[in-house]
Amino acid sequence: MQNKKQKNKKDTSWNSVSSWYDELLKGDDSYQAKVILPNLLRFLDLKKGETVFDLACGQGYFANVFAHNGADVTASDLSKNLIETAKKNSKEKVVFYISPAHKAQFLKDSSVDTIVIVLATQNIENINEVFVECKRVLKKSGRMVLVLNHPAFRIPQGSDWVFESGVQSRIISQYLSPSKIFIDMTPGEKNPKKKIKTISFHRSLQDYMKVFSKSGLVITRLEEWISHKQSGSGPRQIAEDKARKEIPMFMCIEIKKI
Repeated sequence: MQNKKQKNKKDTSWNSVSSWYDELLKGDDSYQAKVILPNLLRFLDLKKGETVFDLACGQGYFANVFAHNGADVTASDLSKNLIETAKKNSKEKVVFYISPAHKAQFLKDSSVDTIVIVLATQNIENINEVFVECKRVLKKSGRMVLVLNHPAFRIPQGSDWVFESGVQSRIISQYLSPSKIFIDMTPGEKNPKKKIKTISFHRSLQDYMKVFSKSGLVITRLEEWISHKQSGSGPRQIAEDKARKEIPMFMCIEIKKI
């Protein structure tokens, strides 16, 4: 029984979709390539020799870019498959670890200039512990930068686009209530044994604020980023493109110690 508990504790829903995620980030038209990466590099304005911890780094997509831009990068992820891919494909000097997000034993107290968490906070359940650990490893003048699916406009199973009377709008049916949602990553698969699901946790902005405050952290910068997608010719093109420019899909937050 003890071995079974230990195994479950180390499990991650992203292990089973690591190959799919790796292929996604190899594309030139992904949100990561067209929206997040250029905006994040501008937001971070990394300096040569800056110590960066890429937390929940996946297959090292962003960690490699940070290192290429002169940062001293350490990265970790709970998924063994993703870290193996990261080590195999890395072309930069990045130190990778397999580790849960709330444990960074490989980092000393007050040793990191910048912690970056890209599109992973919503997949982590125990974020209180994660932010406490982040505060431990951050230098006094350090910062933590989070990139989130926008909590107010991208709510799994609680938001969607709607087109009516020539207007493209975002409809929100749930926001304040926190929720744990299972995301079907194989919608076309009919065999239950082959279905793959990941877990997402929705939290409102005030939920995040409460966690930051409890952890002794404060927001110092905030940006909202729109989609780069453009619709093809058709009756909805103008309305859809206008809506994309008005309703942000991502949020970037900088946090520092109080």
